[in-house]
Amino acid sequence: MPFFQSLRSNFRDAFITSKVTENDIVIFVVGPTGSGKSWFTKELCNSNEIQVEKGQHPRTKNVHALRCNFKNDPNNIVVVDTPSFHTEVEGFNAEKITTTWIESRFTKKCRASGIVFLHSLARDPMHSDQSMARHLDTFATTFPAGFTVPLLVRVVPTQEPASTLTNQKVDQRRSQLESAMTSLKDNGKRKWNASMFTEVFRGQPDMAWEAIRLLLTDMGVSLEMGAAQTNDE
Repeated sequence: MPFFQSLRSNFRDAFITSKVTENDIVIFVVGPTGSGKSWFTKELCNSNEIQVEKGQHPRTKNVHALRCNFKNDPNNIVVVDTPSFHTEVEGFNAEKITTTWIESRFTKKCRASGIVFLHSLARDPMHSDQSMARHLDTFATTFPAGFTVPLLVRVVPTQEPASTLTNQKVDQRRSQLESAMTSLKDNGKRKWNASMFTEVFRGQPDMAWEAIRLLLTDMGVSLEMGAAQTNDE
């Protein structure tokens, strides 16, 4: 089986990295507070470095970058757990935190980059606090001049296993989320290229890796030859 098709089975572990280089493939995990960013990252990377707590207030107060370690492959896939924007927590400036991290730890142009945008189905995606366009546009503004902003997005709905949402409500929220994603094409600020993940993430590592695999495909990344490369090389 090609490595590209077996990310989950080839994954060994992940570790906090202090620097992103030009050779790295970077996945940013973005979304409103309570969407499950740290949860998704923790399950994806099987890492105790990421702390997950429930609640509406943001628990992620810093940027966490984890370098994934695969069997017989360079460790050049980096997953970045970002803090939540547009919170009501006094003194908490996620935009400044993210910009500072990008300036000090990131590279102006990496090999490839993309975004996993998470949204909790427990929350109305049409509400201004949950707006996909608003959060993505704010994330884009955290990149200083000269840095390449990732524009490829894979939208992933999330749902806690203990959720009491009815199937009808889940279907309604997923439909609303897809409408919000489609409206990104009419967004004059950025040329977002977004696709919907058809499943719901409920804490399954396999599901998280499938979302990453699809995003990597969108990014034109080939992993079949062992070393991660983009198709234009």
